[in-house]
Amino acid sequence: MMTFRLRTVLTAISLCFLTFAWAGEDGVIRILGVGNSFTVNSEKFLPQIVSADPEIKAVIAGAIIGGCPLDKHVALAKAHEADPEKGKAYNYKIDGKHQKGGASLKEILEDQAWDYVTIQQVSTKSYKPETYTPYTQELVEYIRKYAPQAEIVIHETWSHSVNSYRATNWKLDPREMYQKLHAAYGAIAEEFDLRVIPVGTSFERARATEMWDEQPVEIDVNALNYPEEKDQLPALKNSLNRVFYWKKNKDGKWSVGCDGYHAGQSGEYLGGLVWYAFFFEKDPRELTYKPDSLTEEQAASLREVAFQTVFESLEPTDKSSSSEEK
Repeated sequence: MMTFRLRTVLTAISLCFLTFAWAGEDGVIRILGVGNSFTVNSEKFLPQIVSADPEIKAVIAGAIIGGCPLDKHVALAKAHEADPEKGKAYNYKIDGKHQKGGASLKEILEDQAWDYVTIQQVSTKSYKPETYTPYTQELVEYIRKYAPQAEIVIHETWSHSVNSYRATNWKLDPREMYQKLHAAYGAIAEEFDLRVIPVGTSFERARATEMWDEQPVEIDVNALNYPEEKDQLPALKNSLNRVFYWKKNKDGKWSVGCDGYHAGQSGEYLGGLVWYAFFFEKDPRELTYKPDSLTEEQAASLREVAFQTVFESLEPTDKSSSSEEK
């Protein structure tokens, strides 16, 4: 049997000159991400990236429910089929702009002639292969029913930061989490003959470089006092995730919040670059757009990682063998 990695690479190569032929009569490529906040993360900068390329016309949309796993998508779809007044739980966004709240997945699938529809598992279940069955098949069948013209694609999500409470409190090693989620996504890709957007792999590849090699913090951030020490939170400029931040509690007191699983702006940019390279078969290293929060060196590094992940190898490299400049 052809391996997941080889099959994905060969499929990508074979589609190199066909992608634009799949666009609608108006030349617009329409992409719908069905998912949660991780979908929002990867799509965050994609409209700006696309706008910076005059050769591309695209609609980047999302059918979003925060923290939504595959089984919930299926449950909502079934509820809506049984009763059209139920299952209306989605926020519908186009190019990052809110279109409608309380929409059903069916309504969104039928709203436009989507060229691609992406699916994913929620992060907290992504590394647990038993959570994908039978829901992947049911969701794929539902999408094919109401958007038969679309190619269904898997959005590979990423592992958590080494400084996430999920890594520390849950004893969930990010490297092990990546290996498990990568295998789980690969298994369903193989089973249902779906291509994979390798965002999670790009995160892992970036972390193998010096620039994005985030290390565990050595200070107790919860011991910091606000506002005297508000500027002493670890900056973690080499993290692809949003990690530490100040938050105001209901009693009006400030404390340190810890995320570490959502992407930060660097991770959002990397996700957008991978989607750009994957869907439009173009070299992300030629892009000029970057978020203002990133330096030119950081942006160039992420463009290179995206290129290598999509076009050269789907496997992360060891830090010692990385081509990343020191």
